[in-house]
Amino acid sequence: MKLKLSLIFLFFSSVLFAQKPNIIFLLTDDQRDNTFSCDGHPYVKTPNFDKLIGNGVRFTNTYIATPVCSPSRVSLFTGMCERKHAVGFSSSYKLTDKQWEKSYPALLRNDGYFTGFIGKIGIEYYTFKDRVEEKFDFWRGHNGWARFFPKTADNCKEYFDSDEDIITPIMGESMERFLDSVPDDKPFCLSVSFSVPHGSQTTSMFPENEEAGIMLVAANENPRLKGSPFYDKLYRNLTIEIPEETATDPYRFIPEAIMDQYQGRANETYIYNYNAISCTEHHIRYFQQITGLDYIVGELFKSLEKRGFAENTVIIFGSDHGLLMGEYGMGGKGLLYDLTTKIPCFVYDPRLPEPMRGRKINELVSSLDITTTILDYAGIEAPENMDGKSLKPFVYNENPKWRDELFLESLFTLRDNPFCEGIRSGNWKYIRMYDGIVHFDEADLDFKGRKPDFEQLFNLKQDPEEMVNLIDEYEGSKILTQLRRKCEKQSEEMNKKREKYMNTIDYERR
Repeated sequence: MKLKLSLIFLFFSSVLFAQKPNIIFLLTDDQRDNTFSCDGHPYVKTPNFDKLIGNGVRFTNTYIATPVCSPSRVSLFTGMCERKHAVGFSSSYKLTDKQWEKSYPALLRNDGYFTGFIGKIGIEYYTFKDRVEEKFDFWRGHNGWARFFPKTADNCKEYFDSDEDIITPIMGESMERFLDSVPDDKPFCLSVSFSVPHGSQTTSMFPENEEAGIMLVAANENPRLKGSPFYDKLYRNLTIEIPEETATDPYRFIPEAIMDQYQGRANETYIYNYNAISCTEHHIRYFQQITGLDYIVGELFKSLEKRGFAENTVIIFGSDHGLLMGEYGMGGKGLLYDLTTKIPCFVYDPRLPEPMRGRKINELVSSLDITTTILDYAGIEAPENMDGKSLKPFVYNENPKWRDELFLESLFTLRDNPFCEGIRSGNWKYIRMYDGIVHFDEADLDFKGRKPDFEQLFNLKQDPEEMVNLIDEYEGSKILTQLRRKCEKQSEEMNKKREKYMNTIDYERR
């Protein structure tokens, strides 16, 4: 009898693996690493994410290719670092149709996948804006930022026919519509780009037309949120601890000459994290939105089960970057602190044998690996221009040869941000900064022979919160000399890869 059951299991397993899996890529906005309850977060409850992670594989050292929303999304679509694809808020170029041909949605679509996109596309500022929906078989997305109640915004006209009023439930309804439209004879790949818990969502919970202002009033003063299981009283009876540095001098950490906080961070875009009362309210709304998102993901899984998709649908999760929420006296992203560059990431594969589930992988992972992983699951070889490596061998416990260091960069130079690049190696992180240029060309990214305007050195084992810059203490040391050389070498190699790629593609200026 046991032999017969084993044979039946092997038969159905072989059938499942013979089929191309369905793939769902879930991407959140501004979600920091370790914001699931299974990670030990002191406040946030995420039972549905916890279940997926417990039956999947969690990558605990995942860094984003660039910690700013639009260029990060272009990197996820193309599998390339920002300085290679050359598309960002402060670059001189825009994404072309030819570049899109080698994005993961285009490659899967050409290979027979039914592709869909839901939510914030996030690349429209420099791309085929009016034609982006043609790039997918199913489209229910929007350009620009949404609000918490998105029907008040013209850029979210796709959502006007929804029975829901709040952005995340609308995403859930959109996923239902996608699953209803999947043809019987094709595998599918669905990309869902959630707007939460981005500041455009937290600020517009109340007042509803707010985009960036200080949150001095509790969001549940909005009558539309009364009685909501997520957005009314949840987490409001707790004593939420905000960072000790909130509303203190940010120039203790990065000098004003390197980054002036009042060029957009402290008085415009992230003003709510420069005030202790508002920062506390921001934390509550932020946590509420993650739990509200968790519920929608749980409903998605139920829909997959109901439709018979659950046994052959791989779910991959990531965020476009992290976020500062008062730490270092700052708000926002665009810097290379772990709080801005590390993201939550996991792969849930229902076909994974029981003994392989629930593992945590601590190797250094890049968001560029997510792109290659999606292609690997689809059985598609990644193009030569992509920079990532597939995570699938880790999922199946194959112990792949892996990187022992990771190059980091942020080329966002608006709001007085500097060019930032660095190296994560072992317990160490080294960062160097140069005065930023808007809009930059490839020549502006050649730092060879240039002395950095500012440097940071952190021992992440002794100082995981990156509060103590050791650069002066370690001047002349072997470790600092090595890290500087590694960073310089990686930067030069990236520039060479960019030059090689430029010879194969016609960049278009914005």
